[in-house]
Amino acid sequence: MQRPGVIFLLSIVLGALFSALVYRYLREQQNQVEMARATAKGQTIDVVVADKPIPVGTRIADDQLRVAKWPVELEPQGALRSKDQALGAIARVSIERNQPLQQSTLVPKGAGLLPLLITDGMRGMSVRVDNVTGVSGFITPNSRVDVLVSGQPTGAENAQGDAKGKVILQNVRVLATGKDIEQKDEKPVEVPTVTLLVSPEDAEKLTIATKQEAVRLALRNYRDEDHHVGPDG
Repeated sequence: MQRPGVIFLLSIVLGALFSALVYRYLREQQNQVEMARATAKGQTIDVVVADKPIPVGTRIADDQLRVAKWPVELEPQGALRSKDQALGAIARVSIERNQPLQQSTLVPKGAGLLPLLITDGMRGMSVRVDNVTGVSGFITPNSRVDVLVSGQPTGAENAQGDAKGKVILQNVRVLATGKDIEQKDEKPVEVPTVTLLVSPEDAEKLTIATKQEAVRLALRNYRDEDHHVGPDG
């Protein structure tokens, strides 16, 4: 009669012992995790940052970079670890001083930046301008312009040979002025060419127009996106 009682008591003791061992094991695991987290908070890694502001479109040189210590838990995605990874690449966006360089902010070595600014289905086309046609150098990258041509229409309606002007394109975005794709300061700069973002159909119109005479560019307000209808429709 005593044996079942002893077995029952023994099972209780073993169960309690097993529970204590399990609790101790889980507690040790939790302590290890907390220690690892505390240790990680003090760890740093090498990250390449801009030593000075880097404008968009700049081919990155050594004197523009430095290597800084960065907290492990705050490492930016795609951050560069050595200068060699960035040297010779082109800045896809403007990079501020002390900002980490990331793969997403750079154009790979050997690639040009301008093609990346051309949206799907559009084309980049350059036209020659001078002090007059380029609006005295006040046209800058990301400006919006209208494109005009002038000529002498034939026919009875123009018997006197009066020259007439016509708007062939409206609200066209300027991709670059000369070789610059970003405005560097507020001063007007005269350039020999202006690159426009146009559709393939508008590129054909522009090609035909530039064969006759130099086109004129009319600078628009940034807020003015309307397409105005002229007297000829």
